[in-house]
Amino acid sequence: MPRWRFTGLAMLATVAVLIGIIPSLTTAAPASAATDGQMVYPASGTIQSRVGDGCRGTSRPGHDGIDISGQGGTPILAAYDGVIKTRAYSSGYGYYVDIQHIGGYVTRYAHMVSQGSVAPGVRVVRGQQIGVVGSTGNSTGAHLHFEVWRNGSVYTAVNNGFVCLSTVTRGKPLPLVFPGLRTVPISPVSSADFNGDGKADLLGIAGDSDLQLLAGNGSGGLLPASVITSGWGLYRHLTHTDLNADGRADMLAVRSDGLLEYYAGGAGGGFDRYDRLELGWYDMLHVASGADYSGDGLQDVLGVSASGVLTIYSGDGSGTLSGPRITVGSGWDTMKFIAGGDFNGDGIGDIMAVSKDGTLYFYRGLGGRFSARVAVGAGWGSFTAFTGGVDYNGDKHVDIVARNAAGNLYLYPGDGTGRLKANTLIGSGWGGYSQLE
Repeated sequence: MPRWRFTGLAMLATVAVLIGIIPSLTTAAPASAATDGQMVYPASGTIQSRVGDGCRGTSRPGHDGIDISGQGGTPILAAYDGVIKTRAYSSGYGYYVDIQHIGGYVTRYAHMVSQGSVAPGVRVVRGQQIGVVGSTGNSTGAHLHFEVWRNGSVYTAVNNGFVCLSTVTRGKPLPLVFPGLRTVPISPVSSADFNGDGKADLLGIAGDSDLQLLAGNGSGGLLPASVITSGWGLYRHLTHTDLNADGRADMLAVRSDGLLEYYAGGAGGGFDRYDRLELGWYDMLHVASGADYSGDGLQDVLGVSASGVLTIYSGDGSGTLSGPRITVGSGWDTMKFIAGGDFNGDGIGDIMAVSKDGTLYFYRGLGGRFSARVAVGAGWGSFTAFTGGVDYNGDKHVDIVARNAAGNLYLYPGDGTGRLKANTLIGSGWGGYSQLE
């Protein structure tokens, strides 16, 4: 196995090596995110009301959706790909159906003539019939009441896709793009698949300063280490990500002078692009990525400053952090570790954090913010390394990997709800690594 040395700033033109692969440095532009973000009209008819708008120069406070009237007995279509979340009846909505979509969106279809035609838990595609327009519940005539929610709040921008008193046709596309709406989930593996074999890996900085690939076997174990290059003893905050949204694992690392460096993953493994992103990152207490924390469908970076302020540095899908910066809050200097990932499978990045008293907390992502923390474990204070947020064991749920003071490395499988299952031992003798990511 060859060893490739990054020699200071000379690596700016030459770093492209992982386990013997040297891809070209002249590659095509990164692929765009896998989404068109466009819903279709769920029913035909006339737009009688919008969110908070009576469509005749009057407001409708508390009206959370779009009313499409005039077509009783006609089909209602799913506005976008998703999973039936709710099929129920209430005095207000009558018969209604909720569909959960990737990107934190939920659509609601109310006043159906009868129970929806697709059972909860079943996946539907955009344009598929899910019910029939009726007038059940608090309704004065046959119409579809259509709502869009995102991350638990009414998505008022849906008004921009509907013109008052105009006529719309079911199945036609809305003239509106919904940020972060995708047809394909972000892979729970791709942001840490450094050798391109479809399995999540670890990176490690060994005691001799070698940067090593610790390839995953897809079932929670690791293959023998391979040396990527040397001279990494002074680096901090090694982080996995897919910052350019091409489905390949990228790497972030902070140099001793505070420079945040970006290494873009190449086709079939390796790195084929290097960029200097920003200065001033060396004193960060924590850095994590690997998921979409802002809710726009693109992966972002979490950073905790020396004063304990957590900020979302929004990715723009091209390998930079030019998107909005969202200050989440302070007090994160009380945490010993944080790891990011979509731990509950809703398409939005969450946080697992270990406080200095050893409590493991889950923070559900809400797109630009996080819910109140929930304690999901105790006794984590003795760990000396903590990472994860990707699927190491192949069950489609993201996991945590942690090392104890004795050098034993453990896998804690996620259960898809923001909690972790009982651990399994990956191996012993891991105490010599200064970083594991």
